[in-house]
Amino acid sequence: MPSIDLTAHLRGAAVFSFPHMELLARDHEPPIIAGEGELRIVSEREFTYEIRGMPPDLGHTLRAINRLREDRYDGLNRFRLEMRDAQGQDWSGGWTIPEVDVDAAPWRIWGRCDSFGAEHDGAPQQGRSEARFLIPPDYAASLMLGRFLPPTEGGLGLRSRVLHVLGAPVTFAFDFDQDILTLSVPFQAPFLAPYAENWLGEPLRILFGQLVYPRLFGRHFPEGRSRLTLRPSPRWTPDSTWLALWIEDDRLYNAAGFFELYAGLLALVAHGGAFENHTVTEYYDQAIQAARGSRWVIAMTLASSIEGLLRLLVPRGALRPDADAEALQHLLSHLDTWTGPAGLNNATRRRFVDAARSRIASLDQLSVQRALLDLVATGVGRRDQVEAWISVRNRVMHGELVSPYSSPEEDQILANLAGLMRALTRELVRRATLALRAD
Repeated sequence: MPSIDLTAHLRGAAVFSFPHMELLARDHEPPIIAGEGELRIVSEREFTYEIRGMPPDLGHTLRAINRLREDRYDGLNRFRLEMRDAQGQDWSGGWTIPEVDVDAAPWRIWGRCDSFGAEHDGAPQQGRSEARFLIPPDYAASLMLGRFLPPTEGGLGLRSRVLHVLGAPVTFAFDFDQDILTLSVPFQAPFLAPYAENWLGEPLRILFGQLVYPRLFGRHFPEGRSRLTLRPSPRWTPDSTWLALWIEDDRLYNAAGFFELYAGLLALVAHGGAFENHTVTEYYDQAIQAARGSRWVIAMTLASSIEGLLRLLVPRGALRPDADAEALQHLLSHLDTWTGPAGLNNATRRRFVDAARSRIASLDQLSVQRALLDLVATGVGRRDQVEAWISVRNRVMHGELVSPYSSPEEDQILANLAGLMRALTRELVRRATLALRAD
């Protein structure tokens, strides 16, 4: 086991001293600086460090620092923080862009880092991905998880449940006393490292309307090797609670509905197979962050996210149900043979034909507004929600600001936008679930 038990530092502050710390640049390059120092867990949201030492190769160090200053947009120009403790255990602090004081002897380098982790060997085990989340006790999510998960044998505030998603058992374990949720899934397709540990948390951000990121990642390999990594855990805020997908009147007692929706969202995310956020998750992430800004920003973000979700259901170029594809094709064929009035040169004719073809091709395509209203006719969303989207979209397109002040009318527009976003999300999950069952 590593000399530091990361599971004991999910909350609170701590300072760890290391006799050897170094910053590395690109692969196969020598260290930027090497020396002794500390890594500090400042809070659940921040890690900092300080190194006191000298560059092994001054020329290389100055070139690497200048390379970073000249192009901070290239992620490969950042530095990596590595440490070794007194017991010889290696630790990683992830990526960092440091501050440098070269006037001191030894040099002093400090900054923030984005993780704190180590790898260790142990007994053979079931290979699995694990993610632990801090759930604030003053939010409904803590109460729901405490009610929805049955107690384990022995009690002590521990509750657990196993869901089956795409053929894999996903375990929910909630420590009601510590307000820590642990999600884990064995290594089996499609839940393989390094994807699964990120996927497990994506449905929580959508369901709770919060930036629910894992405080601790665990990757446990069958041969006994494990890697545990602490990460920053963003603060929850009441500003975005109203954007939660799981917000209906029965949210405090409908356990079956909650786990069915989580499983559907996780299947949607996993079926996408990407390392980065699923598109649906990204829309919610953007809306959650926009909720901390102005009312105009949140209105625009919701309106844009609604259009993005709609395009996942109805791709661009989809035709209206009453489209006469044959008639459109005849018209397009006629344009190809049209010579135009006498004296019309070829360049002008070509521009006219191209513009006409573009307009004709879009005549029977489903607009976002028409597609939303068609979905309302099938029970997805409400007409007043679509009208709120139309109102906001038209106002924004014409440069009109959403009122910065709360009023019954303005608040209802935002509530309708959030409701429409939820309705489209549920429809995406429903369709994805049906498609996966059909496969």
